[in-house]
Amino acid sequence: MLKKLLAVMFLFVMAAGVFSQSIPSGTGRYAALGNSPFILDASSDIFSNPAWNTMYRNYAFGDLTPMSGNDFNGNAGVTFAIGKKWNLGMIINKRQDSWSLFYIDVISPRNSPIVPFMGLIGYTASKNFQIALAPYVSMGNNEFTDTTGALSRKYSSRSIGANLGFIYTLKKGWVEGAFRFRMNKFENDSSMSGGSQLDENDGGIELGAGFRGWIYPSKSSKIAVVPFLGFFSYSFQPKSTITVGTTSTAVTGLNYSWLNINAGVGLNWPIMDDIQIAGGVGLAYNTFKADSGSYEFKATEFVAPAFNMAMETRITDWITARLGFNKSITMGKYENTYQEAKSTFGSPDATTISMGTGFHFGRFSIDATINERWFKSGPNFLSGNSSSSNEMFGDISASYYFGK
Repeated sequence: MLKKLLAVMFLFVMAAGVFSQSIPSGTGRYAALGNSPFILDASSDIFSNPAWNTMYRNYAFGDLTPMSGNDFNGNAGVTFAIGKKWNLGMIINKRQDSWSLFYIDVISPRNSPIVPFMGLIGYTASKNFQIALAPYVSMGNNEFTDTTGALSRKYSSRSIGANLGFIYTLKKGWVEGAFRFRMNKFENDSSMSGGSQLDENDGGIELGAGFRGWIYPSKSSKIAVVPFLGFFSYSFQPKSTITVGTTSTAVTGLNYSWLNINAGVGLNWPIMDDIQIAGGVGLAYNTFKADSGSYEFKATEFVAPAFNMAMETRITDWITARLGFNKSITMGKYENTYQEAKSTFGSPDATTISMGTGFHFGRFSIDATINERWFKSGPNFLSGNSSSSNEMFGDISASYYFGK
């Protein structure tokens, strides 16, 4: 754990300046608050809607996320102002595509795109309107040839697209919107004596959109009404082209498609300068379909209600405590060509309660989730147990504000 903290500090403490308040954000904070859509979080909002880079200017941020064993994965981002109206930035190694869905089929890529890169280009058109574009690219490839040269394989993959976002200020609040477009593609090309096989996908286009409002009922109100609406669609079909001599045969897999629609409304209430609570209710409609013409599988899920609560409070000037609650009920219908099943279930209890803390030192902030099991097992000073389930912190985020 100490190594992780030192790594974060080394990456993000990069500039000196006069004292200023930090801007806590990141997965370590957002996850601790139950991934609430009813709060503001700088790095999470920038990642979802690039127009927020016009609001959080001259700001560096990043995450360390636990993986299997004692490994962890990290990402980093930065925004900086170019004059009064233009803002640039980038986010490195934080995936925002549906690449993992390719692995649902037996015809799947052997490698996924690596080191995702998202650029940030923001423009303040007026005091009431900000707009931004975020180009996104992630690529990977792998080649193999045996010593005889009789067999060779080339694997390649890529996700290319962009996000377009805006923020519009109203008399009593603001509204935001973001649109996402991705083209996902894989090719596995195998050559051998007498023939070849090319595995690839048709389709692979994903579309998404999200909207959120932050509305105050009156000018004197501190309580904001926060509605949101989201949409996501994705489809692809794998296929293989097998060539033997001069004869080629095409074989297609199942045609996959996903659809998600979600909406909700809640409140954000700063009770005091040092205490903030937020909560609300949402719902979602999800469908998944796999079709071959002669066979079809379809899953339809209606998620309602989905409750979300979050609380954040400053214990001292440099320590923050956080608590989140997230629980939903899903009614699902699952059917194929031969049978049908219905089920009603709740989200796992292990994900219901989330906790976290933040440490703030002037412009610099470290925010992390707290492993609930740590309270039960405690630190293993004597046993030396290095199990990740007993580590105090989970997701760790760091941020540094270097503006004037």
